Amino acid sequence: MKKLAAFLLFFVLNLSFGDDFKFWKDGVYNPKIPTPKQILGYEIGDFITEHYEMERYIDTLAKSSDRIKIIRYGQSYERRNMYLLVISSPENLARLDEIRANIERLTDPRVTNETQAKKIAETTPLIVWLNYSNDGDETAAFEAGIQVAYQLCAGEDEVTKKILKDAVVIINIPHNPDSHQKAVSWFKATFVGKYGNPDPYASEHRGDWRMKTNYNHYLIDLNRDAFACSQIETQKVVEQFHYWNPQVFADHHGETKNMFFVPYAPPVNQNLPPTTKKWAKVIGLNIARGFDDYGWSYYTGEVFDLHYPGYWDSYPALNGAIGMTFETDAGGRKGFQYEREDETIITFKEGIHHHFIASMKTLEASVNHRVDILFDFYKFRQTALEEAKKEQYKQFVIVPDKDREKTARFVELCLKHKIEVYEAKESFTSSSAKSYFDKSTRKMTFPKGSFIIPMYQPQKRLIKTLFEPDPQMEEEFLKQARFAYEYNKKLGKNVRRLPLGFYDVTAWALPLAWGVECYMTEDEAKVKVEKVNQKPNFSFQIPNDIPKYAYAFKYDTDASAKLLSKLLSNDFKVAVASRFFYSEDGTYFPRGTVIVRVERNKHIQDFHQKIKQLAKEANVDLYSINSAYTEKGIDLGSNWVIEIKKPKIAVLTEEPVSQSSYGAIWFLLEQMYEYNFTPIRWDYFQSVDLYRYNVLIIPDANANQLKNLLGEGGVRKIKEWVSNGGVLVTLKNASVFPTLKGVELTSAKLLGEGSSDEDEYEEEKPQVQKDTLKEKEKKPKERIEFTPGAIFRVKLDTIHYLSFGYDDEIAVLVYSALIFEKSKDGANPGVFADKDVRISGFVWEDMEKKFPGKAYLIEEPSGRGKVIMFADDPNFRLFWLGLNRLFLNSILLSPSF
Repeated sequence: MKKLAAFLLFFVLNLSFGDDFKFWKDGVYNPKIPTPKQILGYEIGDFITEHYEMERYIDTLAKSSDRIKIIRYGQSYERRNMYLLVISSPENLARLDEIRANIERLTDPRVTNETQAKKIAETTPLIVWLNYSNDGDETAAFEAGIQVAYQLCAGEDEVTKKILKDAVVIINIPHNPDSHQKAVSWFKATFVGKYGNPDPYASEHRGDWRMKTNYNHYLIDLNRDAFACSQIETQKVVEQFHYWNPQVFADHHGETKNMFFVPYAPPVNQNLPPTTKKWAKVIGLNIARGFDDYGWSYYTGEVFDLHYPGYWDSYPALNGAIGMTFETDAGGRKGFQYEREDETIITFKEGIHHHFIASMKTLEASVNHRVDILFDFYKFRQTALEEAKKEQYKQFVIVPDKDREKTARFVELCLKHKIEVYEAKESFTSSSAKSYFDKSTRKMTFPKGSFIIPMYQPQKRLIKTLFEPDPQMEEEFLKQARFAYEYNKKLGKNVRRLPLGFYDVTAWALPLAWGVECYMTEDEAKVKVEKVNQKPNFSFQIPNDIPKYAYAFKYDTDASAKLLSKLLSNDFKVAVASRFFYSEDGTYFPRGTVIVRVERNKHIQDFHQKIKQLAKEANVDLYSINSAYTEKGIDLGSNWVIEIKKPKIAVLTEEPVSQSSYGAIWFLLEQMYEYNFTPIRWDYFQSVDLYRYNVLIIPDANANQLKNLLGEGGVRKIKEWVSNGGVLVTLKNASVFPTLKGVELTSAKLLGEGSSDEDEYEEEKPQVQKDTLKEKEKKPKERIEFTPGAIFRVKLDTIHYLSFGYDDEIAVLVYSALIFEKSKDGANPGVFADKDVRISGFVWEDMEKKFPGKAYLIEEPSGRGKVIMFADDPNFRLFWLGLNRLFLNSILLSPSF
């Protein structure tokens, strides 16, 4: 009876969405503007729209309405076009360049005074950016974007007209077109029945490994990528964002229990001014009134914080906009209809309607407060300049000497974010400078060519957020988190715990993440500088002569790792010096130097020309070596020179592997280092000839599920392959796999409740008679609490090959509840520092005490092969570039050592 009642309710709802249904109450429309149904063949919400259909409809709007201008601003990896719909009154569109120029004047208080800013605010429409389909499988947002575009192009009601008069509305429908299209294609091929199946267990609500993600082609989360700009879609959106400089930015998502919108949940980034919260609350209250008119349920301020700067609400907010996240309660994984907890049905159209009303009420509130919002947009940067004078650190200095190519890319990223960078035209001295690893300041002299990022500039708030050594959070938020933490300690193992409130990582300092040499100074540089307007161009040494013995390059930059991967890909025969040497001309070559012998590469046609060209393309200094004899250090025919076997790499993919961890490896190898690999799924693993490969990578994955899915046969297969010379590389949770009973590929142990000798990992054993008088009660294992993305100091073994290209200290991110004891029988090339282990971010005090001396990176020999275990994911979100070579060493070098 309950199922019948639910079906009848849905039937009635669909009838109510017939001719009488309107997205906008009392809406009046220009009949000359085609409705979505006239072009698509269905009302928005009655079916699901593909990318090409959206293109067809917006093209129709552009041809029939004088309120819209369409800008094709980019293309996704799968070559789908990305568009901005710029909608306003015809009068505003006619002076669009003037409006944009006036808004841009508000972004620099050094050249625009308050009087001028007030005049601009009084006479200029504000810019509101409505962002849809960021998470592409949250499909209601995409449809809502189409309906809002129709409303603004065809609506004749007074609210719509006021919006068009006082605002330029930018609609970005396909922020993540590849994710959206694969979700739509999968859903259309999967849903059952005319209106889908509301049963939560129906397969249409449980997309497979790729379809249930909101990630792009490379399975990267674009809603965490705003400041990293690792993906082409993000780069294009960032470019347009800074071109238009919106004052309001609403990012539409789904699917929550009920509709979510602002005010913000804590923690809110401490670099934001009070006005950001104020306007978010004003807009949120206007949305609430609109929802109350319908009697809809919603919630605010409980989750989706504004702390991490990579979201598409916090990034706009840190650039002066009122950044907001909206989460609707239907569509996406909930399909066309979905049975809620109380057995009522929520429909696709209802979820779209919720986004639509939130969009329109956002626009309404924005234009009602247009002048004040525009002036506060100006004040955002004016007050930032005032704050900059009082900041402890006045500037950041980047020294390019250690890795010029990476430094050039880092400066280029800063320029994308409209951060001003200056090049020192002479050396200069700071009396109080420190690195991110230092605890105190010291006097330092910086060389000519260093890059200076002053805090005193309009982008001060964004700079401080991205560069500050230790982001802070509201004390009230931390107080509540600590209360929940202490309360949870009193609960039994299986009792549901209170949420601690951390939604994402708590540290991200860009210079540390990238591994560039950067210093903070408490004084301003007194030095002649030149503003940098484009990516710096460095010259690199390429020899003109033809060496008698070999070419060599130092393996101490990301560019050198790329050159090594390209040489191996192209079947060059290369070797690595595992000890230092000086060439005959006195040049010093550190451990890890790559040697490409002339005599060993006769099979490469045009060898000399090709290696020089590859080195030039990679921006690597290439040296000529005329003799295997050296002035100091090892000779180049020494046993310390290791010939590199070509890595043949397989990567485990699909369930239970983390999509984002696999995606980062995919992008890293394919796009950044151009090295081929073979993805392999567990479900046909037994039939795979594993000996075709000498490296198998398991990205972050649930270790117990992996063991169960592989079965005894799969586990035995991996163990035999490793014993016969294979290299198994595991990341984060997958590194628990080698510790499990029945796998036992390492002598390392997992600390705490998750350790490998836990009962749940053990197979059933025959009962043994126990001496009940002497039986000792088993001591409960300690609980290791999740570390919500803090940066830690790791000491490297500078002799071990896995640390080639590094000094003795690195920064790593920990975003897990994993702490590994050191291997007893293997090597521990990366170990958490004994003191000052936390550099940045939040970690529970009692947890922080457990890290010193524990393993971050383990090499465990097994037979003729080995297991390489990373305690966390070194490729995290593709912005932790400082660990690229550490990961590449594990796959490019390990088969040969």
